[in-house]
Amino acid sequence: MGGLLWFGPIFEPGITGCWECLAHRLRGNREVEASVLKQKGKAGSVAEEGNRESGIGNRESGIGNRESGIGNRGEELTQTQSETVDQSQTPNHQVEFGRVTGCLPTSNAFLSSTLETGLTLITTEVAKWIVQLGVEETANLATLVGKVITLNQTNLSTETHQLSHRPQCAACGNPQLLSDRAHQPVSLVNRKKQYTTDGGHRAFTPDQTLKRYQHLVSPITGVVSALVRSSDPDSALLHTYHAIHSYGAATNNLNRLRRLLGHKSAGKGKTDRQAKASGFCEAVERYSSIYHGDEPRIVSTLGELGDTAIPPEQVMQFSEYQYAHRETLNKARVDHNWVPQRFDSSKAIEWTPVWSLVTQTHSYLPTAFCYYNYPPSKDHHFCSGDSNGNAAGNTLEEAILQGFMELVERDSVAIWWYNCLQCPGVDLASFDDPYLVELQQLYRDRKRDLWVLDITSDLGIPAFAAVSARTDQEQEGIIAGFGAHLDPRIAILRAVTEMNQLGFYVDDVEPSETGAWEEWNKHNLNRKEHPYMVPNPDIPLKHHSDYAQQWSDDIYEDVITCVNIAQSAGMETLVLDQTRPDIGLNVVKVIVPGMRHFWARFAPGRLYDVPVKLGLFAEPLREDQLNPIPMIL
Repeated sequence: MGGLLWFGPIFEPGITGCWECLAHRLRGNREVEASVLKQKGKAGSVAEEGNRESGIGNRESGIGNRESGIGNRGEELTQTQSETVDQSQTPNHQVEFGRVTGCLPTSNAFLSSTLETGLTLITTEVAKWIVQLGVEETANLATLVGKVITLNQTNLSTETHQLSHRPQCAACGNPQLLSDRAHQPVSLVNRKKQYTTDGGHRAFTPDQTLKRYQHLVSPITGVVSALVRSSDPDSALLHTYHAIHSYGAATNNLNRLRRLLGHKSAGKGKTDRQAKASGFCEAVERYSSIYHGDEPRIVSTLGELGDTAIPPEQVMQFSEYQYAHRETLNKARVDHNWVPQRFDSSKAIEWTPVWSLVTQTHSYLPTAFCYYNYPPSKDHHFCSGDSNGNAAGNTLEEAILQGFMELVERDSVAIWWYNCLQCPGVDLASFDDPYLVELQQLYRDRKRDLWVLDITSDLGIPAFAAVSARTDQEQEGIIAGFGAHLDPRIAILRAVTEMNQLGFYVDDVEPSETGAWEEWNKHNLNRKEHPYMVPNPDIPLKHHSDYAQQWSDDIYEDVITCVNIAQSAGMETLVLDQTRPDIGLNVVKVIVPGMRHFWARFAPGRLYDVPVKLGLFAEPLREDQLNPIPMIL
């Protein structure tokens, strides 16, 4: 392949993955080839399955269809109206993620010595494998069993790419594995915390996580092609990573292909290792949350499912005004603020079981809500999947805790932002963490102010907005990052390190270079005209001592604390286990109907009621009184 010689793998049934296991990973890492084949219109070259250009019929890909985040942050995934395609087939379609067949012509230019080298090496490796079969199992003979080894002819370096057996493989495994698991209870156990200094409360350290799953980072056999540090390698304070990974999608749109090839996920942290682990986990989270075609689902109408079904309106939360004026609103939308069609409860759709941590029973949500990249129906595109509440973790409990905290973060941001609430500032020095003070000074040295707002809602789980503005020009270039956690120090660290993902990148680019930043920047946010962006001068700064300890030394106990907090506010916590058996890193989607996304979704509920409950307003705002600037960071 170009300047690389590929050797292997050797397949051993029952021991290694099979050819289809390898082909699945290869297909997921050849977006350019699949897209070129699609553009060339080669009949039979691209079986359009498993992406929005696919499913059944002629679909157009849209994963990551918004402009590539802002700066170095990972993309927030959603599916938009412009990607709607006709799906006249029955809802019970069967597709496969990233299905691509055929290939482009390849160059046959090589030196005879190169070919001879490759043939000699592969002959030797096959011979070693044959010998291995006839000797004691303890014999240590390196072979190509279950692995691809590449030789770079330029510098003679080699790399090993481990082939994973896919337990859910249709050829060598059980393709019903995910469906069988989904109808089982979600069982949680006690998990003692081993790492609580950065990013969250974890069962393993970042180093342990990276070591355990490093075989999944490969452009050949991996689900993550590469982890690339995006911040200055010499910086002691700014640590961010790009996670390069594929969605197995083909497109005949060049601009969309550019977005697909850009980074899909990003990692952040106080340290390099935490940022790298963060980027890896987010990439696996995104990959696992994509609709592959083997997800658990049933076909039914809302009425047939009765009380076990959760109407999509309860989780999408668009207002009547938005539905009534969707065509006008969608013309001026940012992609993730697209308003879908109304849900027709008389139509049969696909539903996926989710587990209630309150009632310990299954309920059903539309599959289109549970996974992004789900093939939509042109005449009933009522819902789009997104990554809100999706999280990865070393254990199921860890992933659920992270996913719940993301919901709290978004809910708190929505209530603060759209009601333009003036919230108290935070005394960072009181948290006795040198990193926070040093980071504030770094921003100051680079002609930016940095401050943190306490945007905690009625739930009482600490939530913060880290905000930064330029000090050397009239256009302040305001950026922000957000975080929530039972531990307020972790919540603040998540907020400031998320802002680092935007960092100073936005100061070095023209607004037109990135669409989301251009959309944000056109509002010319500044402290004078938008006082909700700065600390409320009438409220004292919040100190570390103001926050009671709500967390324990056990992740499971913290999950139960969160479930109880939501239940006391009249909300139920639901979990969808999205873990892919061939990956192992736990991935979940946590859903709490009633909590708000920070995107422009204006149905009645907490968005209007919480400010009144907190005594900040005498009565709820009307929809037309909400902040007209959509939150898109």
